[in-house]
Amino acid sequence: MVDGTTRRTILKTVAAIPLAASIGLIVSPLVRFLRPTLKPLDVFGNSDQPIAEPPVPTFKASDFPEPWTCIPFMFKQSYLEYNPEGKEVRQIPGFIVKLPTGDVVAYSRICPHLGCIFNFVKDPTECSKGYNFKPAGPVFACPCHLSVYDIAQAGKVVSGPAPRPPRRFDIKKVGDNFQILSLEAGGIA
Repeated sequence: MVDGTTRRTILKTVAAIPLAASIGLIVSPLVRFLRPTLKPLDVFGNSDQPIAEPPVPTFKASDFPEPWTCIPFMFKQSYLEYNPEGKEVRQIPGFIVKLPTGDVVAYSRICPHLGCIFNFVKDPTECSKGYNFKPAGPVFACPCHLSVYDIAQAGKVVSGPAPRPPRRFDIKKVGDNFQILSLEAGGIA
């Protein structure tokens, strides 16, 4: 043989090619299962997660004159779809609230239990009448199945069948403005 290449080395190489191809055929579906939003052969590319559709909702600090000021808004989110437009834009209702600590938080108004749209209830007495629960302060309350979320405790479920708090929006403070950038990943239940 030429240059020290033996018959054994050639046979090992020839036998390894189908083995490597078989492993590739097994690994490819596994990678697609773990990251299903990838384009073929784009293992290191970004996944096609939903993104904010401009213009993003923006609020001034003066929009929140006192604690527990709550403002409803609509957030547009774009999802990659295989249609002529290449995407689907969905509007997600939300609330932005100024807490007594001075922090400003924003939550999706979609109840994580079954997807109803919940309300902001500022008066604990009103909540006790309509939602069978008397909170210590303002809350989010779902009229469908009476889930109640304590805003002061990061949206903690304090009453009802909801499995977890509502999804939060990421907020960025730019000067005296608050911009809603993105929505926490997740869905209903």
